[in-house]
Amino acid sequence: MIGRPVDPVTERTRTVVGAAYSAFASHDIPALLALLSPEVEWGEPENPLIPSSGMRHGTAGVMDWLKVGNETEDIRAFDLHRLLVDGDMAAAIGRTRIVARPTGKVYEMDFVHLVTVKDGAIVRFVESFDTWLAAEAFRST
Repeated sequence: MIGRPVDPVTERTRTVVGAAYSAFASHDIPALLALLSPEVEWGEPENPLIPSSGMRHGTAGVMDWLKVGNETEDIRAFDLHRLLVDGDMAAAIGRTRIVARPTGKVYEMDFVHLVTVKDGAIVRFVESFDTWLAAEAFRST
C-alpha cells in the first residue's frame, strides 16, 4: 500500500524468519541455531507414531528434533509458498514430500508453521500438518 509506514518489528520478524528458512534449506545448522533464543520452544503435535513429534525446549531440544528428523525422514521436497508476517509473528505456508525412512513410505502434505520472534530471535516454532497422513507413513503394519 502506498504511503503505509513500515513496521520495524514486522520487518525484523520477516528478516529473522526468512533467514531461518534459508539456513534450513541449505542445511546450515549453525546459522539456524544462531537465530534461536536459548529458551526457544520448538515442536509439532504429539503422535506416538511420528518420531519427531512433541514440543522441545532450548537449542538442545531443536538439535534433538533435527537429529530425529534426519534419522527418520528423507525430505524430498520442501516448498515454502508464502510467508505472512505481522509484528512479532509469522505464518509460513507450504508443501512437503517426505519418505519415512523406517518404512520407505512416501507422504506429501501441506503445512503451516507459526513462528514468534522476540528481540531478534525465534522464541517459538510450532508446526501444523496432517498428523494422520504422516503417522500412516510411519506405521509398519
